[in-house]
Amino acid sequence: MHFLQSIFDVFSKRKVASQNVPQPISNSFRNRIVLLCRDVIEPTGYISDFWEQVHQKLAYLHGTPVLSPKIRSSNNIEDVLHFLESCESDHFLDFVEYIFKVDAFWRVNSKSEFVGQINSFFDVDNLPYFLTEYVEVEEQREYRGQPTTFRVVGAYPKVVLRENRLVHSEAIAPALHLLTDPAFSSANSEFLEALQDYRKKDFGDCLTKCGSAFESVMKVICDKKKWPYLQTDTASTLLNKIITQTQLDTFFTQPLILVATLRNRLSTAHGAGTISKQVPQHIAQFAINTTASAILLLVEEAL
Repeated sequence: MHFLQSIFDVFSKRKVASQNVPQPISNSFRNRIVLLCRDVIEPTGYISDFWEQVHQKLAYLHGTPVLSPKIRSSNNIEDVLHFLESCESDHFLDFVEYIFKVDAFWRVNSKSEFVGQINSFFDVDNLPYFLTEYVEVEEQREYRGQPTTFRVVGAYPKVVLRENRLVHSEAIAPALHLLTDPAFSSANSEFLEALQDYRKKDFGDCLTKCGSAFESVMKVICDKKKWPYLQTDTASTLLNKIITQTQLDTFFTQPLILVATLRNRLSTAHGAGTISKQVPQHIAQFAINTTASAILLLVEEAL
């Protein structure tokens, strides 16, 4: 029953129930995704398996064996295709994420190109979404008594909101791409969680995850450069070490440490005491953009 492991880790389940999708998915976008699946997966010979497996995931997600009860379908494939024609936008985005999680998709060779094509469809219809990258990593396992290298999934693509096209293209998208390096796996998970918290309006948690991602990146930099540090070192200590070891001027310390300061002063990482901490949306958005820019700057400078 391994297919159930991530059944509820999809777009619609990562949002607050009362929050509406910012912009409805267009019919043209729906059609292009279905056509892309047909044209890319059908040549592998597993297109029927693909749609059956997608149907299975969606059926478990919605708790019903029939996805489109008002339309008479002769099989599961017709049922899932009818469902995708008219389902709510966030449920169609669930399907976009499921594409990469079904076994039949493993036969597709150009997985990164597939992600890029979907992102181009978002752009064509000016939809405020972005699909993160499909990450594969090498893992050593024993096979028939011999250590063998296998390629396994490091991270499945996830749909995230893209509120400002320029900032996204110049900071957030490059940072997400950089973090697909297996060395940054922890930072990648933390930054993606920050984006998910922002979408759920958990702005305090968003600041916490931004600070964690920033610290994780600095620790990886120190590891790669063999600069000694302690796992308990604060962001300030790590940043000072990196700045003293690189060509960055010391005046960069103040703007870069702001990511950690926001977490320490405003996030839910520390108890609020008698004063409730309410982080406004624009501060959380600033934290995400600043974290992405800070990560890019440090990695470019140090590595």
